Amino acid sequence: MPVVGEAASQHADDLLELIREHAAYERTTAGITREELLRLLTERHVPVRLFVAQSDRLQGYAALTFDHSLWRARRFAHLDCLFVRASGRGKGMGARLFAHVVDEARASGADRLEWQTPDWNRDAIRFYEREGGVWHAKARFSLALS
Repeated sequence: MPVVGEAASQHADDLLELIREHAAYERTTAGITREELLRLLTERHVPVRLFVAQSDRLQGYAALTFDHSLWRARRFAHLDCLFVRASGRGKGMGARLFAHVVDEARASGADRLEWQTPDWNRDAIRFYEREGGVWHAKARFSLALS
């Protein structure tokens, strides 16, 4: 049975590999360096909480951040990433990671969890719908600032 918990510095190399694998799966690249990841794993006050799922090796990870909704006047959690490598899929790791993130978000005072996935990722969409997620159609934009 996979173990899900807080990521730590000893996970850095395997976690970086997973992050890069996730980015490639989503047809992009991850710019995070090992040093930046280690800082996120070791400093006290960081902008993201990282969780890992492992059995014999690291099989998946999730990244959780927090924001504030002006319209709702409430703090909410944002699931920035959730990824399970192909060899770990279909074994409940994604569901365990997701449940862990939900519990952590709730315990941190968030009133809801939000996330996105590419519209072509039908497997992820089915997974999130099975987990109780509700699809909200919006166009997502970004603007490079540097």
